[in-house]
Amino acid sequence: MTPPGDHPDLVAFHHDGRTARATIVRLSRAGVDGNDIALLGPVEVVTAGRYGDRQTDRGSSLALGGMVLRGMLVGLLPGAVFGAVLLAVYGGWTLPVLLSGAGGGAFFGAAVGSLAGLLLAPTMVDSWERTFSPLVPGGVAVGVRCADARSARRAQRVLRVSGAHTVREVPDLDALPEGPLDPDTLPSPGREEGPPT
Repeated sequence: MTPPGDHPDLVAFHHDGRTARATIVRLSRAGVDGNDIALLGPVEVVTAGRYGDRQTDRGSSLALGGMVLRGMLVGLLPGAVFGAVLLAVYGGWTLPVLLSGAGGGAFFGAAVGSLAGLLLAPTMVDSWERTFSPLVPGGVAVGVRCADARSARRAQRVLRVSGAHTVREVPDLDALPEGPLDPDTLPSPGREEGPPT
């Protein structure tokens, strides 16, 4: 049982690494601290070796690059329009002024957008990166440490709309047994969360 004053932790079971990765990103964006999120069980293929390291680095780098590129594209057009209008108001409505303003505004908008894209990256880089490595076929469990009822409610809100098929409460993530996790055999502090609806 969970000691008095301590709140149970949560374990969310996913069908694959892609949905687990999306859940980690959602938890991070919701303000759950990266140190409170963990991949559970032996999910990585141990024999992957250097190939696995390369795949992990490549996948996480491409994902981060995609966030930056998306942010740049989102900031490019509004920045160009704002820059063109701003410079035209002060310098006149001529083609060279409009083009100069649009170029400067687009550069500024792309820079701000790329920074915003990086800010959306998950704070738990280790577990997020591990979901890009070669994984053992089957489910992937994501654990969330909950210090209090408020943090548990926040995590449960995210897990309800994530790709998790089963969410369970456990007394302590660190006390879970080694090896593959089965939702039906986890120790329960009392209440069980069923599949999100």
